[in-house]
Amino acid sequence: MPPSHRAPTRRTLRLAAAFALAVGLALPGPAAAQEADLGALLQQMHTMAEQALDAARAAADATTEGDVKRYADAVYSTVWGVPSGLRTERGAAHVHGWKTRWQTTYTDFDPAFAARYGSAPPEITDPTQLGIAGLGRHVRTRLLARMDDGADPHTGHVVAALNNVIGHQMMDDGVTKAERQPRVDLTRYWDAPSDFWNTTADTGWLFEVQSQALNILKTDYDGDLPMARRHAADLAALAEKVLTGLDADGDGRVAPVMMEGGLRTALEHARLGGIVNP
Repeated sequence: MPPSHRAPTRRTLRLAAAFALAVGLALPGPAAAQEADLGALLQQMHTMAEQALDAARAAADATTEGDVKRYADAVYSTVWGVPSGLRTERGAAHVHGWKTRWQTTYTDFDPAFAARYGSAPPEITDPTQLGIAGLGRHVRTRLLARMDDGADPHTGHVVAALNNVIGHQMMDDGVTKAERQPRVDLTRYWDAPSDFWNTTADTGWLFEVQSQALNILKTDYDGDLPMARRHAADLAALAEKVLTGLDADGDGRVAPVMMEGGLRTALEHARLGGIVNP
């Protein structure tokens, strides 16, 4: 079949979707994420992670420094939901802050804090229009609510694997000057094993991907394409870990526990728990 008539591969389609995000187009998502099927949202996260991995691998194989950076920006966009801003004149000022990232508002805290800073909702209220990071936090919130209602044990397995990807820390609050203000709770698992605190699962593998993509975008390679491609290969390895997880204890399997499970493990246990249809 001539190349112009060849059907696109799954990898090509995923790359096209990643580039749609890189130029500021959102992936199609449900009109009302609060009512969206949890299984569909988990599958969307998995597909987006595949897109990020495809783009990272394309960066590692790129033949120009510009293409390395173009693919790296596609990776960033898939993680965060918007381009980095580092390849345009707009700059990075439009990249979302904590309200959108954590899908919360000032009204979730002390009324005095809301009175000072306003009660407007996040810029994006449909998490499916965010990247993997924001969507993952929305999914985790709903999974935790299921656990509070006595859900199947596999729901806890999904949360454990998901936490390795998006970070185990959560948005909490604390008192400053007699009012409750937002805090990121970094020590929620204070009794976790010491090995946990020495891993990047603590703060989330996904943010290693985001940081490496930013490193590539900010680096002036000055024509050193081999170095740019090595950095992109490192990016691909980090993106692959998000999907496959790690066998941290060397027992030959990737379990749905701290430091091990990734998105594939989360999806597997979501199927076992009936969250995702087989």
